[in-house]
Amino acid sequence: MESLGSLHLGKIVVAGVLALAGLMTTGVGISNAATLQTEGTCPSRAACYAAGPGVKATTAGNWNDFWCVPDHAAPGSWRLVLAN
Repeated sequence: MESLGSLHLGKIVVAGVLALAGLMTTGVGISNAATLQTEGTCPSRAACYAAGPGVKATTAGNWNDFWCVPDHAAPGSWRLVLAN
């Protein structure tokens, strides 16, 4: 009977270690989260995607990805968003 109790305790310890490892991994992911910058407004989605590959960021950084989102401040326009 004593071996069943120690087996249960072992499962609890293993579960705790796995939970701690998961929390540590989450912290690493959050600390490496991408930085975003909006870079201008375009009159259409097509114009935004056309401008994306050649855009020059106004701030220094390794801006290696972009996408376009609707501009809520100017209905019908699109915002170019850069990420590093």
